[in-house]
Amino acid sequence: MNVKVDTLSRPLSRHKYLSVMFACLAIFILSGSVFIDHKVEEAASREIINAHDVIQTFRIEGINFLPETSLNPQEFRAKDTEPTIYKDSQGNLLFIYRYGSFVERRENFRELEQRNIFAFAFEGKSYFSKQYSVKNLELVYSITYLYNANPQAVKDKLKKVDQVIFTDLNAGKEVVFTGDSPSWDAKLSLRYYEHWWTDSDDKLQRDSHHTETTTITYKGQIPEHPVPMKYSISAGAHKSYGTQEITPEMLARTINLGVSGSNGLIPQLDGVYKIEITLDGKTEELELKAKSDGS
Repeated sequence: MNVKVDTLSRPLSRHKYLSVMFACLAIFILSGSVFIDHKVEEAASREIINAHDVIQTFRIEGINFLPETSLNPQEFRAKDTEPTIYKDSQGNLLFIYRYGSFVERRENFRELEQRNIFAFAFEGKSYFSKQYSVKNLELVYSITYLYNANPQAVKDKLKKVDQVIFTDLNAGKEVVFTGDSPSWDAKLSLRYYEHWWTDSDDKLQRDSHHTETTTITYKGQIPEHPVPMKYSISAGAHKSYGTQEITPEMLARTINLGVSGSNGLIPQLDGVYKIEITLDGKTEELELKAKSDGS
């Protein structure tokens, strides 16, 4: 006698049911992660973004903002534009001013005026405010601090906010230039972003910013006493100078020669930076070139 068994009509065992559920959940999580990453990448590549793009990007990077309703947006108005205001779990505030393009933003947002407005609004309160231009948006991040708080924690938070805005919203890039001499190693970090927009007169407009951070490391014999040091950094027609007294302790670690920045033309990415360092009367010259991907 032949007996047919309808396996499809059998109920799933508890073990198989849980296995199917976990598999579906894993697929959902993975697909959600891909979707979120795609949305962030899309926001970085678009020239027009909104507050939702900003809040979503911060959330993915571990900084969660919620709408802040206790503050009156009219008190922080920039001409006719009122910001949307958000607050994170630590009480830090984010103000987002939205414009039609970066051309409109530059015409209507006055940094000095807004700085005075924020200084007045937060008078007597422990807030430090920092402004960021992000395509068609202007952001103001106001971080709260206490005089007894850990200053390093404030610096770390600002550094993370800087990085999220630079990389994930402004689509910023970094090129590292390196060079050496018998007594010195040098590194220059060029960080930049660049945006383009065709205005109402059909003219192509450009919005950009770049910073250059230079550090040097001494490889020679460290003197027993402080010695004078002077240096120059040049790239094309641009040249900067500096002098300072260097202690043995400073020579034992990496020396930061400072940060310069500009909204002008971005330096050539395949160019050469020249550094001249004179330490206690001895001068050495270095040429810094961009590191290749394989270096």
